[in-house]
Amino acid sequence: MKIEEAENFLRDGKTIEEFVEKIDWKNFERFVREIFSANEFNSISNFRFKTKSRFEIDVIAAKNNIVFLIDCKEWDKGRYKNSGLKKAAEDQIVRTKEFENFFRKNPIAKSKLKANSDAKVVPIVVTWYQEGVSQYQSCFIVPVWKLNSFLIGYDFY
Repeated sequence: MKIEEAENFLRDGKTIEEFVEKIDWKNFERFVREIFSANEFNSISNFRFKTKSRFEIDVIAAKNNIVFLIDCKEWDKGRYKNSGLKKAAEDQIVRTKEFENFFRKNPIAKSKLKANSDAKVVPIVVTWYQEGVSQYQSCFIVPVWKLNSFLIGYDFY
């Protein structure tokens, strides 16, 4: 799913809910990655690595001296959404800590992302249905429709 397709879909008077129903989780991850690319981040999808366990990150995006680790959650508005997001944030924080250990010791990963070993690594959960940007511990929870403005104004968070 391209950003232009989403813009056209919404310009045609369709709702976010209708847009969400149209795309699957793979396209959601591609859409998130495209937002990072549009903001000039180097990005990788479905990055797998191993420390004590095996891990996978949906999207990794690096620019300047920051690396975002993104977990894409295509959940709807159910009554357990908040507890689910809290658990997703906790899991993403664990993955981030493991990734930092892996990343600091791995010149290939640093080269592929074009990032320094002292880059700040930030966990993010991107979701469809969330009112605004929030934070749980060190993890940001960002609705996809606010992701671009989050990236532009990240320094203010």
